[in-house]
Amino acid sequence: MYNFINRDKIEDIKHHTTLLLLAILIGAISGIGAYFVKLLIRYAKIIFWGKPILFLHVLETHPWWQVLLIPAIGGLIVGPIIYFGAREAKGHGVPEVMEAVFLKGGRIRPIVAFVKAIASSITIASGGPVGREGPIVQIGSGLASTIGQLFKLKEKDLKTLVGAGAAAGIAAAFNAPIAGALFSAEIILGNFAISSFAPIIVSSVIGNMVLIAIEGSEKVFKVPVYTMNSPWEIAIYFALGIIAGAVGVIFIKFLYFSEEKWNGLKISEPVKPLIGGLIIGLVALKFPHILGTGYETIDLALQENIFIIMALILIFVKIFVTSTSLSSGSSGGIFAPSLFMGAQTGYFVGKLSSILFPSLHLSVGAYALVGMGGVVAGAIQAPLTAIIIIFELTGDYKVILPLMITCIIASLISEVFNEYSIYTLKLKLKGIVLREGVEVNVLKKFKVKDVISTDFIKVERDTSITKLMEIAINGKHNVYNVINEKGEYLGIITLDHLKVIMGEKDSFEDLILAIDVVDLFEPIKEDDNLETAMNMFGKYDIDEIPVVRYSKIIGVVRRKDIIETYNKEINKREATSTLLAKLRFSKDKEIVELSPGYYIKEVEAPAWTWGESLKNLQLRNRFGIDIILVRKKNPPQTIPLPGGEQIIDKGDTIIIAGKNEYLEKFENKNGKL
Repeated sequence: MYNFINRDKIEDIKHHTTLLLLAILIGAISGIGAYFVKLLIRYAKIIFWGKPILFLHVLETHPWWQVLLIPAIGGLIVGPIIYFGAREAKGHGVPEVMEAVFLKGGRIRPIVAFVKAIASSITIASGGPVGREGPIVQIGSGLASTIGQLFKLKEKDLKTLVGAGAAAGIAAAFNAPIAGALFSAEIILGNFAISSFAPIIVSSVIGNMVLIAIEGSEKVFKVPVYTMNSPWEIAIYFALGIIAGAVGVIFIKFLYFSEEKWNGLKISEPVKPLIGGLIIGLVALKFPHILGTGYETIDLALQENIFIIMALILIFVKIFVTSTSLSSGSSGGIFAPSLFMGAQTGYFVGKLSSILFPSLHLSVGAYALVGMGGVVAGAIQAPLTAIIIIFELTGDYKVILPLMITCIIASLISEVFNEYSIYTLKLKLKGIVLREGVEVNVLKKFKVKDVISTDFIKVERDTSITKLMEIAINGKHNVYNVINEKGEYLGIITLDHLKVIMGEKDSFEDLILAIDVVDLFEPIKEDDNLETAMNMFGKYDIDEIPVVRYSKIIGVVRRKDIIETYNKEINKREATSTLLAKLRFSKDKEIVELSPGYYIKEVEAPAWTWGESLKNLQLRNRFGIDIILVRKKNPPQTIPLPGGEQIIDKGDTIIIAGKNEYLEKFENKNGKL
């Protein structure tokens, strides 16, 4: 009797079905969470301002001192909530989700979603010039992570569910399920594989449907009907892409410049949002348009009801106040501010063009609409997400062409002047470098000499092809390194190269030598880092790269060895990050016992370590301790599992691990190295 049941296939179906069912649950919960955030903002506005007002009418209904103080009061409340509740809730949220996905296996503390919801709602309702989309993403992701951990999912599946929660959040925030799915795949996961993408799409659609069921399908903005009256407008949209990209660049640079300055202030962290709120209140006395999400002002630009000079000024004012709010420690997203800047940028370009070229009869509101996508693309460097989100807001296919032109140009301009997006730059400052969904910074930490192999084949230049074929047939290698009589490296011959001429073996016998068919392949040096080697593997279809010292080959580096090293390091980082997330250090630097006799402690780097590398300090050999994390003061960043080349500077904080007596020995050392 034949067994027609493929048990592996059945298990695979069960696995995907489970993920899809959980994605449905996460989509529904995220949709409810998005509505909960909107409700919190609405009622918090009533508490702060007396009614869910349009902020443009604030000056008409409230005395100046309330406009000045209410954002500060919001900051005063938010500061302690974040500091003592969940510090991951500070800022715009998306980078923290990305960090959780790539370094923590998708694990997000359950309390983060709750604190983020409360803190963001208070910030926005009190006039904080930030968006609700980033918080909704972090809330959806946090809830998804909690559910995944409850079901004890594998790390890969947990990451997928975190992405599903983020997708549902964006879909619910903008009534844009396709954009939500693309945002998650393009930015959060960096992965369009069907096994990951299917749950993301399901969750995004469900999140959107749940919110529509609760509050209806009303569009977020009053979007104008798109029209293009002349083919010459393509040139104007091209120019808009350049300008929108420049605005995105300025936003990125100023936000992190501002964050560096705020981090350098010697002020208690819970108090900083209060000061930031006062600054915002001062600005709002002159420009009330910047308070809150700014959706009302976006609608003014879309409906062509704003002065051209005011639109230009508001671009830079919004950059300043949004950076101030987030850098001082409040909670909110950068998506809505980017849309705000984009609407004003597009309106300005469209209005100016209509004045310069009146015969074109331009629809200025259409330029405001496309400009929204342009600045978003410039800020997050994800043009596909920007294009689709604006398309879903309009539902008009005709807008796709100008959107593609503007968003792609804006993204390219941003990438020229900024290697990192507004999301990935925050991670870069913490020592985490993401590129195309992969944390590549770990590869820079290791040198080629760390993974070099001496198992390779050398053949002399005068070796005949017949002899080389015999070596290939009887051996296991795919690359043969050719050397001269002095042992100096000349190039390589690959097995694929040999296969091309193998059919004609009998016709040339020993007439062709290795030197006649050698590929002058540039070798790598032992002190190059593994990222350099990996880039070479990406460029050339080859299994191993020769390593040369003083013109002589000393070994090879193989792709599989680099991947193995990468995976080990990522696992170590995830384990360390998970450990550190569980530890709470008090101001008196309490020791935490990890296991019997083994402790972990946070200390300020002593003066005798300043300016020295960890390699030079030799802390393991001299004191029997390990450095598992370095917190840099200037610029602020966190470096888990630092390498030997890491320099310790004045003001750095280090986390050390070892036996208690060894830790005391390290702390009690005085004098120079």
